Amino acid sequence: MQFKSFLVSLSILAASGCGGSSGDSQDTKPPAISEQTFTLKITANGVAAGLEVSWMDNKAKLTADKVIELSATSKTFVQPTLLAIPESITCDTQLSNTTTLNYSLAVKCVSSQASFAQTTPYSYPVTIRYGEQSIQLKDSPVSVPPLTMIEPEITALGGPQICEVDDSSNLKFKVACRPYTVVYEKRKLYLVFSEQEKQLLFDNPDKERLIESEYLWFDEQVWFITEGASTQYKLHSASFDNGQLGNYKIHDINASSLAISGGKLFALTSFPDGVYSWQSGKWKAVSNLINDGVLKSEFIANNQDLYLALEDNNEVSSKSYIQIINAQIRGRTVLSKQISTFSHTPFFEYDDITFGLGFGTDEQLLINVMDVIPSARDDAVFSLNNVRNATIWQNGNNQFLFTNQDSGIEQFKFTREQVETSTAFDLTALRQITPDWIGGDLDTLLAGDFVETASIKYAVLKYLRKAGTEQSELQLQSRLNTTQPIRVYNETWRTIASYARSNTKKITPIVSEQGYLLVYVGDASSNQSTGQLWALSADKEYLIKADVSWESYSMKDFHFETISEKHLVVYSEFANEVITITLD
Repeated sequence: MQFKSFLVSLSILAASGCGGSSGDSQDTKPPAISEQTFTLKITANGVAAGLEVSWMDNKAKLTADKVIELSATSKTFVQPTLLAIPESITCDTQLSNTTTLNYSLAVKCVSSQASFAQTTPYSYPVTIRYGEQSIQLKDSPVSVPPLTMIEPEITALGGPQICEVDDSSNLKFKVACRPYTVVYEKRKLYLVFSEQEKQLLFDNPDKERLIESEYLWFDEQVWFITEGASTQYKLHSASFDNGQLGNYKIHDINASSLAISGGKLFALTSFPDGVYSWQSGKWKAVSNLINDGVLKSEFIANNQDLYLALEDNNEVSSKSYIQIINAQIRGRTVLSKQISTFSHTPFFEYDDITFGLGFGTDEQLLINVMDVIPSARDDAVFSLNNVRNATIWQNGNNQFLFTNQDSGIEQFKFTREQVETSTAFDLTALRQITPDWIGGDLDTLLAGDFVETASIKYAVLKYLRKAGTEQSELQLQSRLNTTQPIRVYNETWRTIASYARSNTKKITPIVSEQGYLLVYVGDASSNQSTGQLWALSADKEYLIKADVSWESYSMKDFHFETISEKHLVVYSEFANEVITITLD
């Protein structure tokens, strides 16, 4: 039967009576029909799985490749019925019988729409061209009207991954993707797909130093920078198609730093200094704002916004920032002349006001209101003395400045039109631990103590907060199944040396990378003591290595090589070892 109807082929058997003749004057009554037991065997294909069949007093849900057997008592056979067939499929059914009591029903359905689904976990978006349609697979399957004689084609990838579309029967297309990350190992670059699988991307024939923090994925290519013996930088890009290196190129700009803002790729060049953007397959200079100044930083990021610290050639006291906001380059924004040293911190938004940070001649932390005319900006300054360390933390649309002063942990607030500005959260739990340091990143707020002996300096993590959830030291220890302190590297205040440029002061001593810290858990009583190395975030913990010496950890042997949405890579300098973890 076609289109939700049934074909039934029944044999009707006529019974003839014995004795008597047509001439008998008395009519003969047919025998009464008694109840009988009928059986029905049902088979279904994969598309039909999940549909329901109603037959007499029975209801059954169809299962692919599994025979369903039903029985019912009745005087006559009643046709089975398919219930609630969705519009997205069309079904053919065939009813047959081997005896007058035993029946079989075969249900075959086909999709009346083409469907696209990933057979691997969803990682990054995949864009597929199907006829004139552009389909994006992001986090769930997609169905569209079917096309005949048309093969789908992947046209764009939303992240570092290799994807293939497998043609399928019944217009069900399966997309398989393999996310990867970029890892630097033994002066070479590899694409790493899992703990056991990697592919050489760049073998570095000239043995140049790779700028480890400057490779990223953009425009379906891996971009990275090398530095030669004469401090000349080379910018490379390479695609990776069908398991092979493709479209490798060395670009004609001397880029020392890369960053993305508003979906555009920017490069900062040295010798001479310049800002370029990648447009229509070419690098184009996009700003002459640094022609009469000296850059004092690489790109400093606040989410997707970028900042460059600039000092005037003719007037050292004149300090400003070039802003790249959502891919648009803005003019110089001059800081107050009270600021003598840049902070390695971007502008931040608090209660719809933009602030900049810097240091005065007496090392006081200066908070500069930027939303005023330049002539008023010199005096639009809040001054905080004896600030040991500070950090910026974001919750919702607000970015809050926290400082660690003689009085303890404070949130920067002020009164505007007799109304106090917003409070981030109740600081009671954070203040009770009286931490030596506060740090983290925009998403994660951290705090703890410093430990210093004659031979070593390190820090202990005692507090973590993300959004509205805070975790105490005991809660963090419970997650790592330990009673030992959770030790982290101690990066005390220092001047940031960023290749050719350095004149910004760091205010955050312990910085997490995309919410993760590398922590040591275990005995630290001697250099020979051993413990575990963990990557810890607000909601995830991954064991990196089970047997790590305290000496190697305390000497900063380990660091994050890269962290992506799907991979976390840790590098051991002493062992020249790369450890890759696939993230949940």
